[in-house]
Amino acid sequence: MMKSLLIILIALLAMSACNAKTDTPPAEVAQSPDKELVETTEQAPLDPVTYPAPEGPKAPAEPVKPKEITPLVTFIELGAESCIPCRMMQPVMKDIADEYKGTVKVIFIDLYKDKEAAQKYNVRVMPTQVFLDHQGREFWRHEGFYPKAEIEKMLADKMGVRKPN
Repeated sequence: MMKSLLIILIALLAMSACNAKTDTPPAEVAQSPDKELVETTEQAPLDPVTYPAPEGPKAPAEPVKPKEITPLVTFIELGAESCIPCRMMQPVMKDIADEYKGTVKVIFIDLYKDKEAAQKYNVRVMPTQVFLDHQGREFWRHEGFYPKAEIEKMLADKMGVRKPN
């Protein structure tokens, strides 16, 4: 009995869906004078359409923007422009950003300008380096000056990241 009712209900729903003529409510159709509403009961056969040949060269389309590549590692330096060890880290950060382009994203946050970042990353000492994986999870942290060679070794050991050739 229940199966019969369920089958009849599904059949009625399917038939009512097939009879739907538009997704636009009647109030919207009446309010939009620039749209024509054409109802047909019978579909005429379609004639083949011939398109004219293109006329000369056209202006180039807009260039396709490449998808932004998600880096494997995000290196966040938390410090200040007035901090001496932080200034010593600037060339190291630039080298890492240049040599690991597309693989490691380097970000510098000045804690005197962004005080909330110190709390967000639990900074105790300037500079602090925080390394995040591609999902944004912290996998390494260092406090104080961090030599380039040690950063490279850590990237290779912890994440398998090496300089692209």
